[in-house]
Amino acid sequence: MNYWLAQPAPALAKDRKPVEASVIIKAPPEEVFEHIRLSRSQEPGRRKVVSHNNGVAVIEEQFEDLPIIGKAHCTYKEVETPGKKVEYSLMSSDKLRFFEGVWDLSPLDGGQKTLVKLSSYTEAKLNVPFAREIAGNSALKDVRRRLANLKHWTEDAGCESEHSAEHKIEHKAEHKPDHKPDHKSDHKTENKVEEE
Repeated sequence: MNYWLAQPAPALAKDRKPVEASVIIKAPPEEVFEHIRLSRSQEPGRRKVVSHNNGVAVIEEQFEDLPIIGKAHCTYKEVETPGKKVEYSLMSSDKLRFFEGVWDLSPLDGGQKTLVKLSSYTEAKLNVPFAREIAGNSALKDVRRRLANLKHWTEDAGCESEHSAEHKIEHKAEHKPDHKPDHKSDHKTENKVEEE
């Protein structure tokens, strides 16, 4: 994963500099996009979907350990452009002035992989010295966490569906007369492929 401070994304105000990070996920953009949508319910103790209509989701999220301010509750909306991006912006919060950003999806390798860039700008309502720098560091940590989770959920879901398909083929083969699958040799072959 690559992490860096970036110039403002087009959807964000010019005077605010979001943090941005990116990751390559081994799945097409449409699949990654669906996993961004599914991620809204992956952490029920942290966030929940209030509504979802016509490509706009309203989400409530609870942050537990933000620097200086501790816990914060916010409600934000995510506007979807299917297979391409999801833009989010703050609707209300008890302690945040800004919480906005963009998930940007770009196809790689003929659409077999996706470059996912996530930019985020967060600012607390408190006016303290170095507040923007502190918020930026916290936002970058959150961006990294969200990208790592998305990569894990998307790629593991792909592995699970591939494994299910392989299991179905093995299961059919087990029911053929005079066929005894050799699971040990199958695993050796799989390990060799992974190592290469």
